[in-house]
Amino acid sequence: MDRRLVKPLLLVTIVLVLPAVLLAARGESFARWLVQWQTDPPAAPVLGAAVVAMLASDVVLPVPSGPLSTLAGSQLGVAWGAAASFAGMTLGAAIAFALARRWGTSLATRLSSPGQLADATEATRRHGPWLLAITRPLPILAEATALVVGALCMPWRQFLPPVMAANLAMALVYAALGQQAAERGWLPLAVAASVAIPLAAAVGWRRRLRRGANRGEAN
Repeated sequence: MDRRLVKPLLLVTIVLVLPAVLLAARGESFARWLVQWQTDPPAAPVLGAAVVAMLASDVVLPVPSGPLSTLAGSQLGVAWGAAASFAGMTLGAAIAFALARRWGTSLATRLSSPGQLADATEATRRHGPWLLAITRPLPILAEATALVVGALCMPWRQFLPPVMAANLAMALVYAALGQQAAERGWLPLAVAASVAIPLAAAVGWRRRLRRGANRGEAN
């Protein structure tokens, strides 16, 4: 990863960790809600709208997209579950990006020198699209990347294609996992895997970012 993007991405990631910590503190309540949803789900249109709304609020609330999309697939099937998950994740990413473009640029200007800002903007132009795509499955880092590239004024035409492609792939995988798990009776295991695997990957990425930041300071 380009070192010019490491520090801003790491900083925003640290800020976004706080809501996730709050969610972990309330994990028991969230688990009870998931069990209730599984045993007594709402009507399909209500459920689909709820999935879209919750995933769209991801930048504000610590919404776990993996288990939510898996549960959507278990209740709505692959097609409708994936459609709801894709719409919610894409809307959430677009909201984060738009907010960062509107208010993040002035903050970045205050916190960076003109040279640093120009370097980071150039790095975003060159590496931002693939970085958006590969971080979409990673909790916290997905939102952090959308905020950083938005604050650095990435054009919408560069932002949307990798985000939409990655979100579609994720939505289909999670929805198919949820449907298969519901049919075979191992939905709790599938939901747990949809939490644990992306979280472990995100932890690995955070460590890599920290090493990159430390190397940059040493140079």
